[in-house]
Amino acid sequence: MRALAPPFEPAGLSSLDELAVGVAWLDGCDPLVRARLEEAAPHFPRASAVEFPHAGGADYAVFMREAADVHRGLFPEHAEEYGDNVRTKLERCFAVSDGEVEAGVRARAEYRHRCEDALGELELLVTPTIGFVPPPDDVDELTIRERAIRFTYPFDSLGWPALALPCGPAEDGLAASVQLVGRRGEDALVLAAGSLLASLVRGTAGDSAMPKTRE
Repeated sequence: MRALAPPFEPAGLSSLDELAVGVAWLDGCDPLVRARLEEAAPHFPRASAVEFPHAGGADYAVFMREAADVHRGLFPEHAEEYGDNVRTKLERCFAVSDGEVEAGVRARAEYRHRCEDALGELELLVTPTIGFVPPPDDVDELTIRERAIRFTYPFDSLGWPALALPCGPAEDGLAASVQLVGRRGEDALVLAAGSLLASLVRGTAGDSAMPKTRE
């Protein structure tokens, strides 16, 4: 982090007892992924369930315009050099209208206010990183993309720091993942909490925390 943000200073956090934490979105997980998160959450003694809003995708046009702008100078002459997956996504991004982007900007601002209100006095949020275990390497990513980014895209949209940690084996013996999220600018707190949680998860799960490789 110091290489990315030179003024960065680690947070002084000696125990997860110090943090008021909200737990959200477990109902969107496959059964064993949810079970692993339910085992990880109590490592935060002051954790409580919170109704945290989903992004809903109303602002996705903003992200799509940003992606289009990055590739706008290169794509027209080199479209055939892009893989089918990326080329399909970019073609959708180039089709986004100015009106859709403007509506997305308004939706993003409204979503930010809702999230701040939902977090309230809580310092961190605990959610799934993804609701299922890693898929086979030959899966068509476009078919799972919406569900795969459901729990991570909201914080990309908000600009809030988020950290993913393995938290034990789930379906097919593959790793479940817990996501720790803080408000904008609270990167040091997220990293400090993640470090403490990782040591606790390893200590309680032992060898069973090691994921298997899908056959």
